[in-house]
Amino acid sequence: MEPSSPPSRKGRSNVLFAIVAIALLLVGIGVPRVDGWFRNTSVSYLDFGPQANVAVPILVFFQASSPSTPVAGQRNIIDTIPGQPGYNDFWRVFKVLAPSGYVANTIRSMADAVASGYTIQMTDTVVNCPVVNPNATVGGSAATLVSGWYRNRDVSYIDEGTRSPVDGWVVVDAPIYAFFHADGTPFAGQRNVIDALPGSPGYSDLWHVMKVVVDTSYVANSLKDARSILAARDAGQLTIDPTMIYVNCPVVS
Repeated sequence: MEPSSPPSRKGRSNVLFAIVAIALLLVGIGVPRVDGWFRNTSVSYLDFGPQANVAVPILVFFQASSPSTPVAGQRNIIDTIPGQPGYNDFWRVFKVLAPSGYVANTIRSMADAVASGYTIQMTDTVVNCPVVNPNATVGGSAATLVSGWYRNRDVSYIDEGTRSPVDGWVVVDAPIYAFFHADGTPFAGQRNVIDALPGSPGYSDLWHVMKVVVDTSYVANSLKDARSILAARDAGQLTIDPTMIYVNCPVVS
């Protein structure tokens, strides 16, 4: 079977947000490590930039005679890369069941996998694997690059694992609070605030940007906790505007 197509993406607004564009990754500048707040405690996360909230297919090869056993040496296969329509860091795993005589990496493209006639099964697993320049570095992280295939060409990505839940094709997000002045400019010096850590309920590497608008009396980093932000909103001290921006920011500490 051919991997089915995900539904249409949600649109993204032009609201400014303190991120490093995915284009920087493509020229090898690297992935920055950013400090934020979680319940008044300092945390760090990697900033892979804006993403859609809809996963796209990645092919992973397994032995047909033992569907839980990967084909040794076979690289995973994707069919889109950054800068192309439909690209996303979040991939829904499709299992390709290869016969016993299959030689690893004989198939290096999604089109050839479909043409092979091998059984392809959709799974419920979504992985966060941003495609990067092979010389890219990840600030303050021990993550290593993984080699894959894109239309018979080498491709490199960082494997951030399966920490993001999914609802159908949609990657479930968590809120991240970014502070702005009333004129729409970011509030200098204020760290972003999250309310979930890896391993806890509600966590996801994909964050939905909540625009926190504060007045001129606000002092940077006075608010370091999502619950305090919501309480301040309820007291009329600030406003919170959900945006249509999603960012891939896996927490690393």
